[in-house]
Amino acid sequence: MFMKHGLSVALLLVASAVAIAQPLDQNAAVTLNDAGQPAGAKRWVWENPDKAWLNAWYKNRNAIVDGNTKLTADPTSILIQFTPGTTQAQVLAALKTIGGRTIQTWGLVPNLHHVAIPTDRLTVEQAIAAIRAHGHAGGTIVFAEPDYLGHLGATPNDTFYSLEWGMNNTGQTVASTDTGTANADIDADLAWDVTTGNASFVVGMCDSGIKATHEDLAANRWTNTAEILGDRIDNDGNGLIDDSWGWDFWNNDNNPTDDNGHGTHTAGTVGAQGNNGKGVAGVCWTVKLAGLKIGSRQGSVSTSAAISALNYCVGKQIRLSNHSWSGGAFTASLNTAITNARAAGHMLICAAGNGGRDGVGDNNDSVPQYPANYAQDNIISVAAIDNDNRLSTYSNYGATTVDIAAPGDNIASCSTGSGNTNNSYVYLSGTSMATPHVTGVCALVWGLNPTWTYSQVRAKVLTTGKPVPALTGRCATGSCINANNAVR
Repeated sequence: MFMKHGLSVALLLVASAVAIAQPLDQNAAVTLNDAGQPAGAKRWVWENPDKAWLNAWYKNRNAIVDGNTKLTADPTSILIQFTPGTTQAQVLAALKTIGGRTIQTWGLVPNLHHVAIPTDRLTVEQAIAAIRAHGHAGGTIVFAEPDYLGHLGATPNDTFYSLEWGMNNTGQTVASTDTGTANADIDADLAWDVTTGNASFVVGMCDSGIKATHEDLAANRWTNTAEILGDRIDNDGNGLIDDSWGWDFWNNDNNPTDDNGHGTHTAGTVGAQGNNGKGVAGVCWTVKLAGLKIGSRQGSVSTSAAISALNYCVGKQIRLSNHSWSGGAFTASLNTAITNARAAGHMLICAAGNGGRDGVGDNNDSVPQYPANYAQDNIISVAAIDNDNRLSTYSNYGATTVDIAAPGDNIASCSTGSGNTNNSYVYLSGTSMATPHVTGVCALVWGLNPTWTYSQVRAKVLTTGKPVPALTGRCATGSCINANNAVR
């Protein structure tokens, strides 16, 4: 288990939020003094004295904003700056045109009013257009604009989150001596302001299995609700008895528990439970992880097991699978399986590979690695970068056959540990570690847009990556995956 480290906090500014939809009482209008502030007011801020109305406004505003984290502007209030010397009567006349009411003003920006609008009659755009037309005609308006919304950066309280440089790189040191470069990451902390995952979206983890009792994975384990565990009947008619949370296609049994460690680590990067005060946070804090064991205790993977896993995914309408493995020759059987999975709307995220025995990455354009090099467009092939935005020395690459890169060096994630230990974590490196970052981002995007096709999800994540100079000519996009851009 890791030693505890302090949390790394990311903070952004947040603007004001939303207004109340009810008739607005003009009798409580402000009385302005020559400085643009109400008579007798304190210098820095004036707040509407009708506390009942004001409290109701804030309560309603908060409910609207909290209910829609995608909002870019407050839909029920606007900001208006009046010209110096504008009289009280002129302010009232302007507000009357939109049925507006001043919420507050600030001494820091004289003549600027935060104004509630009647949302049952006007949109923000309509209110701004009306107030501009009135103000420009009378020369009383400097500007009118939306009350734009920023967001607090979502930072989970997981014990080892500060070690997850791939999620949010502040230049922290990981693995004792490896100090990174700030912002060489996938901006997951910013993406989490939009979504932390979809609890009904399922990812097929085609790997060495999953330690489903792990403290950071148990809550996100997929359950096959069509199967009754223990009755020794194939309830869902898929040919597998008691496949309650996946299947071990290597040993052909219903227990896809990880006996290698690799699969538990990749599962943690995709979907370790976030903000639970334990361990690490996955790209998706909430998601369902299906255990599809295709690897042996020593890490071998067979084509037949891989095909079986794809077959299972398509049968269960699982649309996304993670493949942190590579090697072996082109096979017509797996190629056909991938083609047919494509017809069913399934997408594979595949590791580009870790080079040869020399530990130096190879060019997949000339030395193909499968399954990443199959040509179907329902595959995303992933290279690895380090925490200084450099292509990892071991990572395969390819200007045409590798699509994008993701963090792969010294990645902190879940470990099987020893015996009955359920709280172990470890650093691992490889394109295997980069791949689940991309899988997690795809799951975030697809969870937000459940009606999208694989091609829409693929296009979104590949076109919203963050350009990295070291990746120019090394992958098709020249970019590292960016979760924040992808979910916007």
